[in-house]
Amino acid sequence: MIGNRTQGLRILSHAFVVLYTLVLFGLMLFVGADVMERIDLNQINALLYFLGVFLAGLVSFRSNHDGMPKSDLTSFRWVHAVRYTNYQTLVLALVLFAIIFSTKDRAISRLFVGSFLLTFWLTVTPLNRYVPDWMARLFFRGDHSVRTVFLGSEKSARRLEGWAARQPFFGVEIIGLITYELVEKSQLKMPIIGDFMELAELIEQHKIDQVVLLETRNSDWWVDSVVEVCGKAGCRILIFNPWEEYFEQELIPVNQGGHTFFSLQQEPLENPINRAIKRTLDICISLPVVLFVLPWMCLYAKIMIRRESPGPMFFKQERSGQRGRLFNIYKFRSMHHSDPSREGEQAKAEDDRVFKFGQFMRRTSIDEFPQFINVLRGQMSVVGPRPHLIQHDSQFSEQVNIYRTRHFVKPGITGLAQCKGFRGEVTELTLIEERVRYDLEYIRSWSFWLDVWILVKTALQVIFPPKSAY
Repeated sequence: MIGNRTQGLRILSHAFVVLYTLVLFGLMLFVGADVMERIDLNQINALLYFLGVFLAGLVSFRSNHDGMPKSDLTSFRWVHAVRYTNYQTLVLALVLFAIIFSTKDRAISRLFVGSFLLTFWLTVTPLNRYVPDWMARLFFRGDHSVRTVFLGSEKSARRLEGWAARQPFFGVEIIGLITYELVEKSQLKMPIIGDFMELAELIEQHKIDQVVLLETRNSDWWVDSVVEVCGKAGCRILIFNPWEEYFEQELIPVNQGGHTFFSLQQEPLENPINRAIKRTLDICISLPVVLFVLPWMCLYAKIMIRRESPGPMFFKQERSGQRGRLFNIYKFRSMHHSDPSREGEQAKAEDDRVFKFGQFMRRTSIDEFPQFINVLRGQMSVVGPRPHLIQHDSQFSEQVNIYRTRHFVKPGITGLAQCKGFRGEVTELTLIEERVRYDLEYIRSWSFWLDVWILVKTALQVIFPPKSAY
């Protein structure tokens, strides 16, 4: 019930924004043609542009976007609204400019399109913030509110107090807790309205529409009794999943073959379509680099490396790839030949093993460019968790239990953790913990646009290297 209300609210809110966008485009087109006389409606295909605006609205809908309030803090909801509007504006701009360039339309002013996109962003941001509130008040109040009680222990109820505080937004009115235990002094904000043995009477007395079952108590009798009483009263049952408390992270329900399972993470890249999109992006970037950029870099690097540290130009080292498969990673050599016992030692600031041109390459990430060969061979991706030394994998996995979940996807030349400033030497446990956290966030929330954003951030870091680049 709550899931359906959430999804319906998202669709209705987005539909309102799409309708508003069509009206805004029509009004600005009218002003540009009849008031400012900057557009000749006879020379443009207005119907095509309206169709493009409508299609952009459909494409920009995100069923799992975080525009719905997850916190009572208004500032958080504004952040979600701005992020969603940025995405909608980007899709709208791509569609409009695609129409202009494909039809070679010179009648419509680029200034008009820019003004429309700016006006859209300025006005839709508050709409994304407030329209869900308006829709919720319209559809989930009065006769459509759902009177709800918790059924279980006080300890279990305390876990859900934050969740309960947000439910009035969806028209879910939490009446209180029905418990099976004797509570002398309750720490709950909600009242305890009665005992489990009085469940049927309490449902009728308080006109309860929904019971949230907090625990099963490992008792068939307990569960059967709740189901029987609620069934006779025509009352919904919502079953709380307490397992997240044990795993300390969100559990993802998976429906397969008539059974429901739980996973510890979303994996968008297990979808073959998403994998094909990511592989296409990898090839479109790595192939031109390998054919047209890398040869000139090799020539320049060869000259500089021979002058400062005679020896091989490339540095080859074994790393762990997707599913722990080993492969040889390629880099431009940035260090002098040193004692083999120091091979697994992390590079430090002012490291005596790094020669002068090597410092420049490491600071600007030029030494990583040969890895586009690994990308082209399918061993790596342009974007993904950075591969560490084999011995460091073993060391870090002992420090961070979920470290090896990074191997669910291909390693990357750059990644989300690097864009967030976590690159270079790992000097303390919190640094590798943060790297792993961002790597797992990338695996869970992968999208084509996230890869594009990471590539843009990485390009800026190449131009303006962070302090941790050495």
